[in-house]
Amino acid sequence: MSLREAQLLFIAIAQVVHDDKDFKTYTTTVPELATFMEIDENSLYRDLEGICTSLCSQVVKIQVGGENAKKGKKWKIFHWVSSAMYDNGKLTLRLSDDIKPYLLELEAHYAQPFLGTLMTFRSYYATRLYQYLLADIGAKWGKIYEWNFTCEQLRDLFQPYVKDDKGNVIKELYPRNYDLVRFTIKPALEELGASDFAYVWDYEEHRAKTRGRPLQSVSFKAILFENKEKKDFYLKRVKPFAAQYNAERSAAIATQEPAGADKKEEYEQIAFTGCEGMTEPIDKE
Repeated sequence: MSLREAQLLFIAIAQVVHDDKDFKTYTTTVPELATFMEIDENSLYRDLEGICTSLCSQVVKIQVGGENAKKGKKWKIFHWVSSAMYDNGKLTLRLSDDIKPYLLELEAHYAQPFLGTLMTFRSYYATRLYQYLLADIGAKWGKIYEWNFTCEQLRDLFQPYVKDDKGNVIKELYPRNYDLVRFTIKPALEELGASDFAYVWDYEEHRAKTRGRPLQSVSFKAILFENKEKKDFYLKRVKPFAAQYNAERSAAIATQEPAGADKKEEYEQIAFTGCEGMTEPIDKE
């Protein structure tokens, strides 16, 4: 899914969830849509048919059924959008009827404030990653979380495929794990960390111990914030703890003292307490 397709989908879901409990259609004009997407109106007129054609082929996979869902034994796949119609500057999208049972969850994840945050990201991968992380932690702001993704999990998350108009995969964009990580999760984390809504650190790539040491997974820590003010407050409070940690570490290296236990996690927890629930990461050298 491209960034423009994702933006159009997010806007449609947010509007339908807010205004249409029967989950029927979303209608807008091209000028309104261009303004919301912050793109040139003429470009949108030119590209809209292609965006909608591709969007109508996109599918969503949902794990269902308690323990069976955790084991991947029960799932459901359906299209996001059932139809798109353009007439004289007006676009009408109809979401799939299969989405209706998940309306309550969509209300939480496509509320207007959240939609505004999503629209600030400039790549689909950053947008999709932020969605996933926020849903995974249940919108618990200002706390340290650590994630680990295998390369197969990244493919499931980002769906880096070219599909035909029926949703069938005809080409995988990044068959090599190295390229998958390079062009999806790494730029997504860079954009997320540079935004007003997250701080990311301790990114690592993990390789197998077998011949050739193929790339298997990535891990990182992150904290999500509601807004720029919360992130700025957090970063201001972290500086003393980060400076103390880095000074002690540099001194130990300079004097060639035994490394001993790394106190990074200890300082993180001290900062967590000092920031009243807003934990403070230590920059990794």
